[in-house]
Amino acid sequence: MQSRTESGFSLIEVMITSFILAVGLLGIVALQGIAKKSLADTDKQIQASFLARTALEELRADTRWLTTNSSAAQNTVITDILTNAASSASINNMALCRNITGLGSGSGTVTFAVSWQIQNAASSSAAANGAECGQAIDPAINRRQVVLTSLISGAI
Repeated sequence: MQSRTESGFSLIEVMITSFILAVGLLGIVALQGIAKKSLADTDKQIQASFLARTALEELRADTRWLTTNSSAAQNTVITDILTNAASSASINNMALCRNITGLGSGSGTVTFAVSWQIQNAASSSAAANGAECGQAIDPAINRRQVVLTSLISGAI
């Protein structure tokens, strides 16, 4: 009689291989969710940065606000200048706030902060115009922000 040698995989080897493959595939699926959330946050950060830069460039291009006599008139002129930036912020569910300090001799320090709600987080109120613009946001309120500060002078 001749002995027959059997080749192939045993059932236990197939089960172990299937288990390792399943764990690896589940890990890849979990990473896709994390990558999607990170991509959404990065997209909002890019939009906010572009919005703050656009608002700053609009103020640099139109320096009427530097020569106004009263702060109420200055606020009105700035609001008129930033109409497009403010509407763009609200369309993208972002809040645009500004703080202008050190106005004297035709120059000032301008701070723009654009904040947005973290994806899938509880809603909170947006920052308003004023002295707190650009300050650190409490992590408990689930918001992120981009802050841009610049010195603007009337003489170019």
